[in-house]
Amino acid sequence: MERMRRVRNGTLIFYYGFTVYAAALRMLREATVYNGLLVLAAFLLPAVPHVLYRLCRLKPVYLLEVVFDWFVLAAVSFASLFGGYELIPYWDKILHFLSGFLFAVLGTTVYFAQKPGHALDPADAFNASLYTWMFAMMSAVLWEIWEYLVSFSGADPQQVALTGVADTMGDMIVCTIGGLITAVSCWRYLRHVGENRRKGLMMHLFEAYYRENIQNRN
Repeated sequence: MERMRRVRNGTLIFYYGFTVYAAALRMLREATVYNGLLVLAAFLLPAVPHVLYRLCRLKPVYLLEVVFDWFVLAAVSFASLFGGYELIPYWDKILHFLSGFLFAVLGTTVYFAQKPGHALDPADAFNASLYTWMFAMMSAVLWEIWEYLVSFSGADPQQVALTGVADTMGDMIVCTIGGLITAVSCWRYLRHVGENRRKGLMMHLFEAYYRENIQNRN
């Protein structure tokens, strides 16, 4: 653990040295509010693991911090501030590809952290794998929605003006909102039993199917 802690400290030294240089170049070229926010994000993001440790009462995982620092360096300091998107073809796609791995691991962690007993049982293989995949896809959808909302600030990271993706993003947003409302309804439904159970339309549909096809299944 001590070795990984030293590696993380070394990573931070390189990270902030490069970020200061990239931020200075970016602001000298174009000192906009959006670029200022990018600089601020680049300087604050390495603190995210420490904030999560304190909020969730977790022990430090220095390997996770090192991987997180390098990803933020690649995605923010290098890509957005230094101009990596223009320097390396398909850099955006490479970052999204790598983020899929990171968020999938996070999804697996969340699954077993919430599972009673937290045991790694073979019976969990399908559910955990599906949850992991869905978690990664959810992160991709939320990120695209964020980029779309950023386009209204004047910046256009999604090239909305050029490609006309507003209709697609609108579909994703309303679908995500519908899924969120259903998820909240499901959560409320499962929290209460008996006559006090709160259903709503979606849970009425679920319950009707459950009674007919799941409840008495052998």
